[in-house]
Formats: sequence, C-alpha cells, structure tokens
Amino acid sequence: MKLSTFGLAMRMLFAKKQRLLLTCIGIGVSFGLIIVISTLYVSMERTVQRTIDNEVGGFDLVAALSPLEGNDKRKLLTEEEISRLRTMDGVIASSVTLVFPELVTNRVDLEARMKTDINYAGVEPNERIRNFLGFTATLQLGEMVITEEVARRWGVQQGDTKEFSMSNDIVLKKVVREIIPDYTPNPAAVILHIDDVREEYALGKVATNVYLDVADDISARGIEEMIKSEFHEDIRVSLTSDNNNVIKQHTMFRFIAIGLGSILMLVCLLFLSSSFKLMLLGRVREISTFRMVGASRWVIYKMVMMEAAVMNLLGVVLGVGIGALFCQLAGLFINSMMGIALNNVEMDWRVVVTIAVVGWLLLTISVMRIAVTAAGSAPLVAVRHSEQETLNRSQAWISGILFIIGCVMLGLAWLDLISTDTRLIFTLVGGLLAAGGSILGAGYMIPAISRISGWFIRKFVIAEAYYAMKQFVALRKQNSFIVMLLASIVTAFIAIPTFIDNLTRVQTEQVVNKHITPIVIEHSRDVMSSDVVEQVRQMEGVDQALPVGSFSAVLLADLDYERADPEWLEQNSYHPEYLQGTSLYETYEYEWIGTAKTDFKLMQQMGLMKLDDGDLSSGIVIQPEYAAHMGIALGDTLSLQRTSLGERAEKYEMPVSGVTDLSFIVHETHVLVDYQNPNVSWIEGDNDNSNEILPKTIYVQVSEGADIANVRAELEHLLQDDPAIRVTDLDSELLRIAEQSREQYTILWAVMAIFVVVGIVGIMNTLGATFHSHRREYAILRAIQLTTAKLRSVMIVQGLLYAITAIVVGVIASGWILTGLFSGTNELQGWTINGFTLALPIVIVGAISLLVSLLYSKQFGAKSITEELTVE
Repeated sequence: MKLSTFGLAMRMLFAKKQRLLLTCIGIGVSFGLIIVISTLYVSMERTVQRTIDNEVGGFDLVAALSPLEGNDKRKLLTEEEISRLRTMDGVIASSVTLVFPELVTNRVDLEARMKTDINYAGVEPNERIRNFLGFTATLQLGEMVITEEVARRWGVQQGDTKEFSMSNDIVLKKVVREIIPDYTPNPAAVILHIDDVREEYALGKVATNVYLDVADDISARGIEEMIKSEFHEDIRVSLTSDNNNVIKQHTMFRFIAIGLGSILMLVCLLFLSSSFKLMLLGRVREISTFRMVGASRWVIYKMVMMEAAVMNLLGVVLGVGIGALFCQLAGLFINSMMGIALNNVEMDWRVVVTIAVVGWLLLTISVMRIAVTAAGSAPLVAVRHSEQETLNRSQAWISGILFIIGCVMLGLAWLDLISTDTRLIFTLVGGLLAAGGSILGAGYMIPAISRISGWFIRKFVIAEAYYAMKQFVALRKQNSFIVMLLASIVTAFIAIPTFIDNLTRVQTEQVVNKHITPIVIEHSRDVMSSDVVEQVRQMEGVDQALPVGSFSAVLLADLDYERADPEWLEQNSYHPEYLQGTSLYETYEYEWIGTAKTDFKLMQQMGLMKLDDGDLSSGIVIQPEYAAHMGIALGDTLSLQRTSLGERAEKYEMPVSGVTDLSFIVHETHVLVDYQNPNVSWIEGDNDNSNEILPKTIYVQVSEGADIANVRAELEHLLQDDPAIRVTDLDSELLRIAEQSREQYTILWAVMAIFVVVGIVGIMNTLGATFHSHRREYAILRAIQLTTAKLRSVMIVQGLLYAITAIVVGVIASGWILTGLFSGTNELQGWTINGFTLALPIVIVGAISLLVSLLYSKQFGAKSITEELTVE
C-alpha cells in the first residue's frame, strides 16, 4: 500500500512512542508553566492593587489647580474642563472636590485663617471619595463632616447645628452629620457638600480637583500625558503610582514578576530546547536513509514539518490540560493549605487560547531551520553524524555579554551612580542578567567541574567514573541543556524563598522595635483625641501610657550643611512632591525633619529614653544616625521654621538636648520634642497653647501581674467605636505579620509548590530522554568490558555529575540574583540564607538525578546487548 507523505510522517512519528511521549511531556510542561505564570501573575497584580487601593484610595490620578497660587493665577477648573476630564476615553469612575474655597476665591483674611487653621473642602459625596477621605455618611445638602479637633473647638456633637464662617463675608449654618478622626498634619478639617460651597460662593459647576479611575487595560500615565497636551498648562496631574507606598508595593511586585517570571520562562525555554534536541538525535539517520532511497529535499522538509506540527499540537493540548490542572491545584492549595479564600485565581481562556495558538505557530516555525538543515544535508554526512559537537560560539557571546552587562549595572549601583527611586529595579535586572549569563555559560563550566568531581568520585568511590566523566564532557553541548534546566530549578528554589524569608524577618524586626512597651495603641490614619490617653490610663491593669504625636514636616532654617555627609545629602536631594505649586517646592528633602511631641519626663520614668542629662524639655532629641549624617552634635542649636499654606513663617531656635537611639521610630529624620516647650505649640496644628498632645501612638505599660492579653482586649473594647484605632501587643502583632506575609505571598508559594512538581517531572523527563537516546553507547560499553553492575555505577555517576554541575551553577546564579536584590534597598540589609533553603534544592536535584539514573540503569541492564545495539 502506497502511503502519502503525511501518512509516512505519522507512521515514523508514532513508531518511536517513548521518544514522542517524552518530547510531548516536555512541550506540555513548558506550556503548562507559561499558562500558570500568566494566570498567577494577573492574580498577584490584583492582590497588590487591592493593597494599594486600601492604603491610598481607589483613584489612579488626580487633575487639579493649586489653591495656593497667587491671585493672578487660575485656581478653578471650569464646568467644561471637568466634563472633558470625566468623559475621557478609559475613565471608568470619577469624583470632584473643591478645597480651600476661601483661598480660590481670594476672599480670605490670612491672619485670621492662620489663627483658626481650619481646612474647608466641598466634595461630591460618592462612595469612592468617602473611602478616600475616611467618612461613611452619604453627605446631603445642609450637612457637614468634621474632625474631632473641630468638634472639640466648637463644642459640638453629631446631630448638632453649627453656625460658622469660612470667609469674613460668608456665614454658613450646617448640621454635623459625622465626626471623624483628625487628619495629619492639620487635624482641623470641615467637609461640606460641594453644591453647598458652590452656592455660597456663587461659583457655578467648578472644582479644584478631579479624581479619575481608569480601566485596567488603560495606562494612567497615558491619561496624564493626554491631559497635559490637551488641557491648560496650569492643570497639574498627580498619579497614585507616584506615591511612595505605591512605589514600594509596585517595586516588590516587580521583583516577584521579573525575578520569578524570568527564572520560570528560562526553565520553559530550556524544556523546549532540550525536548527538540533529544527528538532530533534519533532522526538524523532516518532522514539519511530516506535520502539514499530517493527522497527529495522537499519531501524530507515536508515530513519534518508535518511531524513537528502534529507533535507540537499534541504537546500544546497537553500543556493546556497541565496548565488548567495546576491552576486548580493552586486554588485548592491557597484555599485549603493556606486557609485563605481566594477567588481571583481564574484562567482567562482567551489568554490561554492565544498562548496555545501563538505558541504552536512559533514552535512549528522554529522547526523550519532544523527542517531546512536536515533536508539539505548529504546522506553520507548524516550517517556519519556525531553527537560530540562543540559548543555554539554565539551562545558563548550571549552568555559573556549578559554577564558583563549585569556586573556593570551592579557596579554602577554600588558606586551610587543610580538614583534611589530606580536603584532596586536596576540592581535586580543587573543580578538577573549576571545570573542568566552564568546559566547560559554552564557548558563552559562542565569540563572543570566534572573533572574535579569525577576525580574524587573515581578515587574514593567508583573506579568506573572515568567512563561517565569522558562521556559527560564529550557530549557537553547536549548535556549543557540539562545542566541549565537543573541549575534554573536550583536558582529558583534558593532565590525566591530567601527573598521571602528576609522580607518577613525585616517586618518582624520592625514590629519588635516598635513594641517598646507590652501594648501599643496606634491610629492607622491620623491622630487621636487627647482624652483617649486619660481613658487608657484609667483602665484596670494599665500602669502608665505615653502619648507620641504625629510627625509633622518642619523646615530646617540657617543650617550649615558643610558639616553634613555629602553622599547622604545627594541621596536626599529631591524636591518634596507634596509641596508642588508652592515656593517651598524649591527646597530639598534633606532640609525637612519630622517632628512629634511627647512627654520627655514620663518617657524617662518609663525607661523608654536612656538619657540622664537632666531637663530635656527645652530642646530637641535626635537619633545618632541623623546626627552623624548632618554633622550635628549635642548642644548645637537648630532653627525650626514654621510653614503655612506653602509659605515660610516664624523661626524658633532650639538646642539639641539629646542624641539617643529611638528604636521605635523608623525614619532617622524623625525627632522628638517635649509637649511643654512653648516653642513647639504650633506643631500638629495645635494653636491654643493647651499643652496637649494629639497622639498618633500610645505606648502602654501593664501593671505588674496583669495579663497582657486581657488588658489588650479591654482596651480594644474601650476604643471599638473608632475602627481606625489598632491595639496590639507583641505576640498578636507577630502573629498578624505572619498571617499578612502568608497572605501576601500565598500565590508565590503556590507557584513554588507547582514548580516543585513541574521541576521533578522535567528532571525525570529530560534525564530519562537523555539516557534513552544513549542506549547504544551503553550497550557498546557492556560488550567491551562493563558488567551490568558496573554499567549501573557509570549511569549513577553520570546522573551525579549532572546534579553536581547544576548545583554549582545554580548556587552561583542565585547568588547574583540575591546580590542584585539586597544591594538595591536599605530595608533588607544583613540578609541571610536559611540552611534548609540552601539544602532543599540540592537534595531534590541530587536525589532525582540519582533516582532516574538508577531506574534507567536497571532497565538497560536487564536487556540483551544485541537488542540494545539495534535500537533506533
């Protein structure tokens, strides 16, 4: 029966079922990994975005005119501009506010305003703006929301009606709908319905700020550029993504995405490369036979492409099934093993189909070069084909270039030539490039590593290691694919858990440093009323409570910066973004300090300040790191300048009365002053000289014999009316950090769990295919000299050489990645590697390599030599 070219190709393809199965498994595992990576990447992005929304609100950007500009500047967005902003392509939600109406209308008595220091704003009371500003009531016309500071000054409660004046010529009468915690740094705020403000000032449908939320597939940066190009040049645009907290969250997410994605994608490529390489080893002689019996080059080309198309289709379909299976396992792992209900690990079938179709096309097209080469080879050349090929010089160049570029990038960062904002991403990319260069250069490390390890194995363990070492080095081009695959797995198993462990360690250290007393009370958004401190002190089981106010930005004036560390000044030489639009924007970050009020005497009595220098209340207490960086010594005088509405105001001379370690304060630029010092009554907006502290944090000491958990529970019950107040003790906070870390990195751990299974399957598949393709060579060794037992020893040593070489390369590559990560941020200094983290991949790779070697050695040893010599 005459077969068609397609029929002949299919018969030849399915004739070698084991080879076909191993190749399809390699393709399937690769595509399964790609599908899992894409699905979990989207899930991680959603998780990070939810965290960001909870911290800074759900808006992506705000377009605004500054109310602090001069009288000759435009300060209000027109109704037409607001409508155009809200209807821009890609905008899915929006809200408007009108802040400082007395300023934007130039109808304010600045002297009177500085005395009252109350901030007024009109808002459109939809859900997003309520969440953004921290109130819950649906604000109606004639109602207002005020802070606790305003309620204290006015002597009003919720439901009361209050008459007040925003400007000298406008008097309003509104009902107090809700009282919310104080804002910082200006705790006194009044929020009105925007239409009430517009009506009182006869402004029409205008606003100062328009908050925009854009669709997920739309770039907020693109919307920003569109606003700048199509709207008035005075309109300023601020992106949520430029917020420091957002930048930090995105930076960590980028590390996970870039680092994990790069490693796993490298593994996928190595899977595919090794699968095709092993598939083609047995095809060379078959192709030459067809050529010798008269097959043309075109026929050979069509046969190879048909086989590749069908085999790739089988592999891609298998990959979709593997990807779906592992996505389901990831969801089950997160829900059951981690105890977290996560509903966003969902496969987007449009993306899956796209990956499958594009992947099949790319794989099939990639075989074209191989098919052309195979069809163009002379029959006798193909028959004499040898697997002992030299390494590809282009791979050596790529490996060397990547390694050099990575080292140069790390060197530039170490020399402080890279800005702080981009340093982490810069060093991470440098570490990844150096690691990639190390892995791609694995073939050049094989001779040295195999000879050293092989000598020890031969000398002290198995004499037949000589044969394994010779074959391992001779076939290093083919073996380098396996080594790179194993090395990538070792790299991922070391780098990713080490990052998570060290990040959790840093968070734990911060919690321990913060809890200088058994219980800590903190307002998550703003400050608490001074009455809260007295209520806490009266609680049974409380020995003492120390209030510490919110850290307010204070300008340093007339300071001699010649004594300061120039490198530190350079790192902090950027303009404060929150002051944009004012004259103070021209200052630098190092000219500002965060100043909070507390009770120095009580602090010393509680043993929380290790200074016995007498009265500290007249001065300022700073931290040693800040003193060293700024060249400030004990007894020096600092000039603190008050600022208001973006302008400079009075100066106050204060001596440095203490230099001591304040472990509970995170930033070195944060300092403390005594609340009884008359020169600091203006800090936190407290203008009435009442010598009260509006605490952001309260440190509580528990009476001797009292149960900390019970006292904490009673304090939580006392303060339950304000959900923004958190009461923690050290044990509960450490537990919270553990839960938070587990939840935040759950998806990452799910990927690692999948990676364990996929890695084991990949190792077994690749090593098994390699051993299977060399059955003839093993039969020749048995015919010449080796017994079945000695053959088993040779194959075990060969598997051991794979493991040893991969472990060395993987440890080097993971070292570069960790160096790039931890040298890019000051938050993860003093990083360590857990011994178990280092040992686990070594044990897994070594055990699997030896296990596969042992299984195949038994299989080959059980068959006759003549049968193995005739195998194709």
